Amino acid sequence: MESWSVLSVNELQPSRGSSVCMTCQHFRYGSDLQGRTLLGCERQHQQLPQGSHLTHHCLQWAPSWHRQAGWAPEVA
Repeated sequence: MESWSVLSVNELQPSRGSSVCMTCQHFRYGSDLQGRTLLGCERQHQQLPQGSHLTHHCLQWAPSWHRQAGWAPEVA
């Protein structure tokens, strides 16, 4: 994720509801070698601008599957 380019805020849609990047099934996070948190979209292979994961979403936003199937569907 460290080598991914940063997604432009112009490519994201503002959102006031729960449909934000952080609730998308493609949202990922990690850290770089300096310990800084990296936020990214696995579908677009791009990092998210700082803070946008809480206030924006893209056109490919999809709900997280764990809400429909539960946290560990393989155990059920």
